[in-house]
Amino acid sequence: MKLMVLAESGHGSLGRALSPGLSIGADVTFVDPYPPRHGSGLLTRLQWRRRLGAVGAAAVEAAEQLDPDAVFIVKGRGLSADDITRLRADGRPVIVDYPDNPFWHAADPHALERLHASDCAVIWSERIATELRLSSRRVAVLPFGYDQRWYAPTDPGGDRAGVVFLGTSSPRRARFLRALAGLPVRVRGTGWDELAGIDVGPPVTERDAGRLLASAVVGVNLLHPQCAGAHNMRTREITACGALELTDPGTDGTPLRDGVGARWFHDPDELRAQVEAALAAPEHAAGIATVGQQLTIADTYDARAAQILELIRSTAP
Repeated sequence: MKLMVLAESGHGSLGRALSPGLSIGADVTFVDPYPPRHGSGLLTRLQWRRRLGAVGAAAVEAAEQLDPDAVFIVKGRGLSADDITRLRADGRPVIVDYPDNPFWHAADPHALERLHASDCAVIWSERIATELRLSSRRVAVLPFGYDQRWYAPTDPGGDRAGVVFLGTSSPRRARFLRALAGLPVRVRGTGWDELAGIDVGPPVTERDAGRLLASAVVGVNLLHPQCAGAHNMRTREITACGALELTDPGTDGTPLRDGVGARWFHDPDELRAQVEAALAAPEHAAGIATVGQQLTIADTYDARAAQILELIRSTAP
C-alpha cells in the first residue's frame, strides 16, 4: 500500500513518532507542508497561522503527484473540509488523527469539519469520540502511546533522584508546581518564567526528554483542562521511563488508577504531599511505577501504527 502521511515533522511530533511504525506495513511518503517555526512569541504564532493558508493546496498537489492508495493526516491544521474532499478523489480513503480536543481549539477553526469530512476520524478519548460520532462517517479511538526510541523502557528502581515535569506553561500548571518550591524539581517546557525555588529550563524533546524522566523518582503529569478526564501523550512516556507517575485523576485513555500504576492528586497541597512521600520512600514509589510500566509497556507508537494501518485497510470512502 502506498501511503501519504501528511503531518508536521518537528522534534517530538506525533507524525514523527508514528512514521517508523507505519513504514513497517506500508510504502510511506512523509509530506510536511507546514512553514517552519522560529520562536514561541505571540507575533510568531500569529504569523505562522497566517501561513497555514497555503497548506491545503500543497497537500492536494502532493497527493496528485504521489497518487497514494490512502492519505493519513495528523491533525491537519490549515486543511478545510473541501481540501479533504479533494484528497479523497478517485476513491482514496483519508484518515485524520486528531491528537487534541477539536471542540476547544479556536486556533484551529476547521478541526471539526475536517474530521467530519474524513473517511475515518481517529481520536484519543472515548468521550470526544461519542460527540464526533453524531456527525462523522466513522470514528476510531486510539489512546496515546509512547515512542520507545525516545522514551526507552527503564528499570523503575536504580539511581534516581528528584522530580521532573515536562510541558508547556499554563496558569493552572504554574499554580500546582509552585506548591513544590524547595523540593528537587526540574521543569522543562515552553513559556515558563521563573518559578521561585524550582529549576526551570527550556523545552527538551525525544531522547533528551526520555533521559530526564528516566533519571527521576517522580514524573508529574498535569493535564490541560481540555483533556477533561482523558489522558495525554505524557501518560505513557512517564511510565515507560520508570518514574512514578503523579497525575490528575482520569480513566479515559489509560489503564492507570490511583495506587495501581500511578497516584492521583486533586489539589496543589495533595501533589506536594504525594511528592514528599515518594521521595521519602523511593522503593515504594518504584513498586507502583513498576506496575504502571507493566500496564502500558506494549503501548508503543509502532503498535499504534499497526492499528492505524488496519483502520486504513478497512476504510472505504
